[in-house]
Amino acid sequence: MRPYMGTYLMASKNYTSGIVLCLFLLILKASSLELHANRACIIGGGFAGLATARYMKQYGVNFTLFEASRHIGGTWRFDPHVGIDEDGLPLFTSMYKNLRTNTPRQTMEFAGFPFPDDTPSYPSGPCYYKYLQYFAKHFDLLKNIQVRSLVTSVKWVDDHWELTYYNSESKQSRTETCDFVVVASGQYLLPSWPKIEGLETFRGNMIHSHDYKDPEDYRNHRVLVVGAGASGLDLATHLSNVTSKLVHSHHAIFNQPHFGDTYVRKPDIMAFTATGAIFQDGTFEELDDVIFCTGYRYNHPFLDSSTGVTATDKFILPLYQQVVNIKHPSMTFVGISKRIINRVLDAQAEYSAALAAGKFKIPSQEEMLNIWLSHVYNIQTKGMKIVDVNVIGNDMDQYFGNLTQEAGVVRAPLVLSEMRDFNAVNRLEDLLNYRDYDYKIMDDSHFERKYNPRKVLPCPIDDL
Repeated sequence: MRPYMGTYLMASKNYTSGIVLCLFLLILKASSLELHANRACIIGGGFAGLATARYMKQYGVNFTLFEASRHIGGTWRFDPHVGIDEDGLPLFTSMYKNLRTNTPRQTMEFAGFPFPDDTPSYPSGPCYYKYLQYFAKHFDLLKNIQVRSLVTSVKWVDDHWELTYYNSESKQSRTETCDFVVVASGQYLLPSWPKIEGLETFRGNMIHSHDYKDPEDYRNHRVLVVGAGASGLDLATHLSNVTSKLVHSHHAIFNQPHFGDTYVRKPDIMAFTATGAIFQDGTFEELDDVIFCTGYRYNHPFLDSSTGVTATDKFILPLYQQVVNIKHPSMTFVGISKRIINRVLDAQAEYSAALAAGKFKIPSQEEMLNIWLSHVYNIQTKGMKIVDVNVIGNDMDQYFGNLTQEAGVVRAPLVLSEMRDFNAVNRLEDLLNYRDYDYKIMDDSHFERKYNPRKVLPCPIDDL
């Protein structure tokens, strides 16, 4: 059997030969597929991995979760180390002091496991980390979690997966067999650095926001923040009160608040010099520090070519339902989708566990591939590119519906999408004050918010 070539040719127009080759190499099966795992392996102990572990246990699937560091929590655990952790492994967390969530906690909760009612809608980073710890303890997941186990290779061998990991305690590598693999290692591991003339000539301190820890490190410094995404805007609010001068280079459009007299907005950077930066408007600023808030790239170096996916730093394909590896459906991905809320990760986790447990059948590989190709064609008609193939964005509610229809995953209420969309606009309209409101869900379609500023943020999980 083969995919419908008319659809394939439309979808593959202007794509690289590597992507075309990936699709041609698929060995397609024409019948629907039902899986049942004897042992599942989960990669990553952050939100996505913990959610998957919860559902694997719920559906009675034997599993082991492999976490590289000594701790669960993924990017939500603060670690004072920079670059590498105490075991010499790459640092997988991007947490910094004074961080608060930038979306309401209701959109970031595990299904059926809410924060205590009196938790602020925008809790602190440490409070959210305690929530993850409490979740793992509540569902008795820790006994299935193997820490200090950095996965270095996943291969398809004959009819099973071989997962190799490096144990940072024994300093040895070991290989284990799995018949189902869930990749839940997150998106915020590999910093994206821009290419700017003179970047290597700058003699001051230059980091990515992945390594940013504490605003006090920059007191009375002249600091350049590059970018105005979530991290760039947040760091601008943190640093404007401590730096002698905060230069902010970006081209974002938002209702810029008064950050203070030391704040200077600049356009994109033309070039760096040994002592500062030249901007597109021809101006020059002397600098002590530069912090790039320029996003992250996918990073899955452990995926062997035998897995059948094309994994680059910008996209992973082809995936059915943004989850299932079409070539080998006993591999799923949780959390590589873009422009989503955490509740999507939870739904993908339940979908993966239900698939591993044989709770539903997925279409044939031929059908899955053609559904994926239709998705590619649709994003092209919207003016998007192949790098956007993992984006869900405004289609989030329909995506929940698709998973519900196929796998029985409990559909997240529409109000969560409404809250996300409102918050996305309000955050840019009222950057300095939007977290001073608490949200309350009234029903599946409506929410209320109330002004409730706090000098000290409570974390009611401490009392549980």
